[in-house]
Amino acid sequence: MNTWLNNLKIYSPGYEGRYWGFNVGQFVDLSTALEQPVKIAVLPVFYNKPAEFSYRPEYASLDVSQFDLVVFVDIEFRFQTELVDWIATTGVSNWLLSMGGLHAGEVLDARTVYVPVWSFNFLQWNTPRADFPLDRPFLFDCLCGTRRSHRDYVMLALEQSGLLNQSIATYRDVFIGGDCTSTPLHVQNEFPGRQVLWPYVSPNLDPEWEVGSKIDHTISGIVPWEIYNRTYYSILVETLGYGSTYLMAEKIGKCLFGRRLFVHFGAANWLSTLKSFGFETFDSVLDESYDTQSTIDTRRYKAAFDQVEWLSKQNHPALLQKVRPILDHNHDNLYRFKEQKLTEMQELFVAYCR
Repeated sequence: MNTWLNNLKIYSPGYEGRYWGFNVGQFVDLSTALEQPVKIAVLPVFYNKPAEFSYRPEYASLDVSQFDLVVFVDIEFRFQTELVDWIATTGVSNWLLSMGGLHAGEVLDARTVYVPVWSFNFLQWNTPRADFPLDRPFLFDCLCGTRRSHRDYVMLALEQSGLLNQSIATYRDVFIGGDCTSTPLHVQNEFPGRQVLWPYVSPNLDPEWEVGSKIDHTISGIVPWEIYNRTYYSILVETLGYGSTYLMAEKIGKCLFGRRLFVHFGAANWLSTLKSFGFETFDSVLDESYDTQSTIDTRRYKAAFDQVEWLSKQNHPALLQKVRPILDHNHDNLYRFKEQKLTEMQELFVAYCR
């Protein structure tokens, strides 16, 4: 951050300012912020809407028109039009917006920037490790998180194929959210007579390998090194399993940071978007045409699971050695991508800070 930006004092009561590269030492109370030559606030979107998870009653009635510039932060994947329409109700005329998701066909406003907060957070929460064992006792990790229809598909496919017994999988009921409470019919029809194992914790998982003593949403930002060092590949079950929204959440952050070869189960054309940010995927060894199967979601999942089954039959140490340059590149590019985004945000901030 340049010297001028580094000397600014801003109002960021929810610490969203960190996502724009400001440090906690720059955060001041409301009265101090309003005494500054340039009055700046950084706030979550929908902070004044009680029905939203980002609602903040402690400053919901704040008069944001007092500020010269207000930066709004969305860490999830709302549509830009929805966010801009809401900003118009706040009385703010000079604003910037960072979005956590991208939507097909949506062109970002000149004041809007895409920032994958969840993946970038890994770089402050985790310390890189150099260990990369080639002798691992299990094939896949599949850490599902909240119950969702595409995760039901993956768990059913793992069990039907017999690969569940050779993997470390978890599908717990302690996480909030999700898009289903029972297996949707279009998924169940792919596995007649089978019931998904939920909640489920693999008997292959030693409790000593868990990343924390309490299993809740707070573990999502921690790389599961002990599980990674005992499995060859990751089954990546991202947050969104369908639609045309791109979300680069903590799940891919773990794979990139932890140097994982992964097969992705989620929305179509997700891999191609990831590549557009300088990351590499595994089309040199896998058939990743599954990524373009956008018509029927279960067809895309099946094509992806075909690659899971192909991987299970390979010489695993040799394959990891072959893709190691890709894994190293993705790890390093996560840092580069964050710096690129910080530069983009700083330039935008300077342009609109008046």
